[in-house]
Order: sequence, then structure tokens, then C-alpha cells
Amino acid sequence: MIKTMKNKAIGVIFDLDGTLWDSSYQVGVAWQEVFDRYNVGIPVTKERMALMMGRTVPEIGEAILPHIEPVRRAEILKACCDEEVARLDRFGGALYDGAAEVLAKLAEEYPLFIVSNCEDGYIQSFMGYHKTAPYIKDIECIGRTGLHKDGNIKLICQRNGLEKAVYVGDTERDMHAAHSAGLTFIHAAYGFGHGFQAEYSIGSLRGLPAVLNRIFKE
Repeated sequence: MIKTMKNKAIGVIFDLDGTLWDSSYQVGVAWQEVFDRYNVGIPVTKERMALMMGRTVPEIGEAILPHIEPVRRAEILKACCDEEVARLDRFGGALYDGAAEVLAKLAEEYPLFIVSNCEDGYIQSFMGYHKTAPYIKDIECIGRTGLHKDGNIKLICQRNGLEKAVYVGDTERDMHAAHSAGLTFIHAAYGFGHGFQAEYSIGSLRGLPAVLNRIFKE
């Protein structure tokens, strides 16, 4: 059942990377395996992948494979995405403190959603490995719709009849996407994005329930 506030259907939409988990190590290992297979000759470190988190796959390709012609680059990126999903299915990413407990608690009060700039299968790996699927009502990503984050946030709201929602993310791009979609933004300040001002901020997921209580009672 969709919780209501002053007769408005409300919900909580999450970013994934830098908000619920940090998968940069496992993703880096997966991409390195593919780069070695294709003789790309570029080292893929956890730090390099952390800088790429939150970008779309084509954007990552342009940033780290600008010297490779587009058709071959697309082939390599497809192989990277397939390998990272397979690896995350087996090993998962590192959950942020309190992620599983907070999702379970919040799901008792609010419908929860995930919108990420990832390929199809990535969010499913998160939900499958960490057993969070029962808490998530709906998901969307650029890999399924071709839409950027603001478009997918709007799609989730429309599909689920949400009239008031918040987006929890860690980067300034997340904030702009939330505002473009007409949502309140909550900055996950423990994640990858820093150096900008948001209307709400949390230093841990454990602080999210109190912030939501404030927002939805305003």
C-alpha cells in the first residue's frame, strides 16, 4: 500500500552507487579482466572506478577509452557490463553501514524504489546478492529505458502514482536530476560526491528515517 501524506501518495527513491553500496572494487576487477582480454593496456584500479561511479556507461567509455574507435569501444563496454554483473551476482558490493537494516525498516513505512545510471541487470545484482528485493517496489535504469536519471525518476513516479517523493543520492548530478524531476533531494554525504550544498544531508543511512520523518511531515 502506498503511504499517503495529506492525501498525497509518497515514496523514497534511491540512487545505488555511493548511496546503498560501493561496488567499485568488484567492478574494477571485472573491467580489468575484460581489458586484459581485449589487450586494452589500461590498468583499472578501485580509485579509477570510484571516480566513474554515477556516470553512464558511454560516458565512462569516453573518459577512459577515448583512443578506441566507437564500434570496438561499444563491444568492450558491453563485455565489461556483462562481466561486472556476473561478478556482482557472485560477490556483491560493499554495503554502506546500516543499508540492509534501514531498507527493511523504511519498507514498513514507505514504498522504496531504485533509479541508477547503470545497465540492466546491475540493480538486480544488488537486490539478489544482498537479499533486498522484498523491500524494493520498483526499479529503473538507463540501460532499460535509454532515459537519463531525471527521466527515469519521473517514470518511477508516474508508474507508481507518486505525488510526493524524495531522491537519495550522493552526487551533485543526482541532486540536479532530482530537482529536474521535481523531487526533494537528500545528499548521502558518505558517498562519492562532495563539495556541494543540498537541502538535506545525511552522514549515514541510519540518519535517513529521521530526515524522511521531517520532510513528509512538513
